[in-house]
This record gives sequence, structure tokens and C-alpha cells, in this order.
Amino acid sequence: MKFFLLVFTLFVQSLLADNMKELSFVYDNINRHYLLNLPDTHIKDKPINLVIGLHGYGGTASGFEKETTGGFNKSSNKYNFIAAYPQGTYFNDADAGFVSSWNDLAGSESIQGNSEICLATASVYPKYANCDPSKRCAWTSCGDDLGFIMSVINEIKNNYLIDKVYIVGMSNGGMMAQAFACKYPDIISGIINVVGMQHYGFSCTPDKPVNFVIYGGLKDTTVPPLKIEASDGYLYEPLMKTFNQWSNSFNCKNLLEEITETSDDIQNYTFTDCDGGVNVTALLNPLRAHLWPGITNSVGFCSTKAQINLNLDKQKNLPDCVDINNSWGNDYLLEKILK
Repeated sequence: MKFFLLVFTLFVQSLLADNMKELSFVYDNINRHYLLNLPDTHIKDKPINLVIGLHGYGGTASGFEKETTGGFNKSSNKYNFIAAYPQGTYFNDADAGFVSSWNDLAGSESIQGNSEICLATASVYPKYANCDPSKRCAWTSCGDDLGFIMSVINEIKNNYLIDKVYIVGMSNGGMMAQAFACKYPDIISGIINVVGMQHYGFSCTPDKPVNFVIYGGLKDTTVPPLKIEASDGYLYEPLMKTFNQWSNSFNCKNLLEEITETSDDIQNYTFTDCDGGVNVTALLNPLRAHLWPGITNSVGFCSTKAQINLNLDKQKNLPDCVDINNSWGNDYLLEKILK
């Protein structure tokens, strides 16, 4: 009898500890999937916020939750929001292995005006089959990822009573979050773009106010926040230029400048008194490179068994994720938009 009670207790604890499930549907004739986590305190008929988390180039949905952010489901429980992690389209390249990305309408292009988004000496990245091979600088998917994420949000809204919708993203996922806000400002309450400056000439601004946080590491050479040219020869908009574009577009009036007292002493620039009551925030971390705040290693290029549709046995160079704890980074970011 005691053995039965012990097994039953462990079974219940297992169910309570893992509220994440994988959901899939066909979009644009492609089987797409996402992970969904319900917080422990979720009440079915009570309004709740939704936060969409987008992985970076070469990452996965489960890698974003587990490693990139250091356990984003913990934040889902702490702040009582539903978390959804869509998976970007992916393929196996003979040399690079597992490739995944988001089409933010910039990385899938090569030219803006009379200028290319990369130098003549820039690195060449694997091309998706659905992309124009003549676009020399293109490196992301060319599919309709904006429409896919919109479909994920609509499916969740059909099943749960959603209050506000937020999107957070890392690197290419941050670029995608910004692009989504520009196309669908009516349904987004706020976004967080982490080390995802958009390509030079492509940085967009919504035509309606949206809460905006953009974060960069001053030691980042992959997507540099201040310099235009990255180490691989690709060109990006300076973070502060994007910050000023958003604040000017929303007629923001009051600027607060401070050093945030975290372990990294982050430079915080926040415009308030903007149209629609939104805030526009720029964060510059002098001590970090291309990383999510609170994380010390570039991680997230992994997957867990939660992603059944990823067919892990067929993916090259995609190890199992490990548990990483983020003691302050997620709180630091989320508290700037969840209000």
C-alpha cells in the first residue's frame, strides 16, 4: 500500500511539474508545431496573458525554453502567463547540420534600396529551398512565418481566455518579434528584442504604439548593437537609432537614463509619456556579448523530447538540452513590459 501511494504521488508530481505540451497544425502546406506551457496557477475561465518566445538562428523551441533563457517556464509560473514557443522552419545542411530560422522580411532579402545587407566578403550561409538562390545575402527562411505566428496566437485564443499578448525573442527571434509588432500592432501589447537588431535599412516601426524593449551586449560581434558591420560581414541597424525611431514615432516626451543595479550594471534608457501610454526602452550591457541576460554561455542549440515533431533522430548536430538556471535575466526583462 505504501509503495502504491509513493508511485501515485510521484506520478502526480510529474504531471504538475510538466505542464508543457506540443501542438501542431498544417500552415502553408507545411507541418508546423509549437510548445505550450500553462502556469501552475492557471484558472480556466479567468483572463490570462500570453507570451510568445522565439528562438534564434539554429535554435529550437525547447532549446529557447530550457537553455537560451535558463528556464522560461519558471517565469510562466512566477508571473502567471501562458508561454508558447513556436518552432521555426528547419532543414539539415550537409556541412552546417541543423539549420532553423525565422523570416523577419529582412534576413530573407539581399538588397534594400541600392545597398546589400552584407559585404562582398561576407560569410555564406545555407540557403532554404524556398528562397531565391540569386539573393546572395539571404540567410533565413523565405516562408510566411509572420502568418504562422499569427495562427499560433489565434489557435491559443480559441482555446483560452487571453488578455494581453507579448512576444520575446532572441537574435533572429528578436528580429522576428520586432517585425511582428510592425505588422500586427493591434494585437500586441509589448515586445522584447534581445540581441536582434534588424538588418541595415530594414528596421521597422509600427504605425500604432507598442511597448518596446530592445537589448544589446556591447561585446556582441554577431549582431553588434552600435557598430553596423558584424564579424561575418553582415550589416545591422544601430540599437540606439532604432530606439530613437520608435520613441519619435510614438511622440515620447520624458527620457530616463540610469544604470540598472544588476550583476552587469546595464545602461537603461527609457522613454515614457508616449502615445498610448507605452514605454520605449533601450538596454546596453557593457559586459556581455550575443547572449540572453543572466546567461554566461551561448546556448539553445539543442532540443528535448518535448518536441516530438522535430524527429530528433534525423537531425544533425542537435544535442539534448541541459537544465540552466537564470537567476535574474528573465525577471529583469519581463518586469519592463508586464504591467
